[in-house]
Amino acid sequence: METHVMVLAVAVAFTAVLSWFAIARGDHVVDVITRPTFPVLLGGLAWSLATGAGGADAGIASDPAAVLQPVLVALALQLVVDALLLTATERRYLLALWVSVLAHIAWAWAVVSSPGSAGFRWWVPVALLGLGVLHGRWGRDVVRFSGRQRGLVLLQLLSLAVLVVVAAWQQDREVLGGSGLLLASYLLLGHDRFVRERRWAPVLVLVLYHSALALLVVGLLGATASG
Repeated sequence: METHVMVLAVAVAFTAVLSWFAIARGDHVVDVITRPTFPVLLGGLAWSLATGAGGADAGIASDPAAVLQPVLVALALQLVVDALLLTATERRYLLALWVSVLAHIAWAWAVVSSPGSAGFRWWVPVALLGLGVLHGRWGRDVVRFSGRQRGLVLLQLLSLAVLVVVAAWQQDREVLGGSGLLLASYLLLGHDRFVRERRWAPVLVLVLYHSALALLVVGLLGATASG
């Protein structure tokens, strides 16, 4: 792994942990600094993995730039979502939902742009079964109790479900794991907001969210960059 890639990876991890502790301690100043910094640093890491000496040699994509573009678009949209949720009035929360739908579409675009593994797509029925269980256990209540926002919340969950199915079709463990964690983070966020508030939920939402984005970037652009 090249030195600058390693430094970026450490910075991404350090920023994520700082953000988690800021949420746990109610430190809004640190939260305002670290939460938007995370997708920016992750974008830098994605760029380094795709354009570095090892990006093309890792065998992750025949044309890394074709995957990098939608990844950077998705991370930029996630940055907007994070900024809106930092001071989430009702209007900003609704706008964050719309932008997050666009981000999920961008992630699906990135997944489709990456080469999948050959063979029977047996992960798809497993993913569909898992989605059914998640919807029955949590998603249904989130949609039911979201009031006037029901249609938008349902659209957001559907966009995440599509991302999970596309990731399952591509048969990439990291990408599928990241997609599943992203769905879990938004389900928990919606459940905490609309159904039942829990003190620990905001921290867990952020842990799941950051882990999801990191897995998506690593899965789409390669876990290592050789030089």
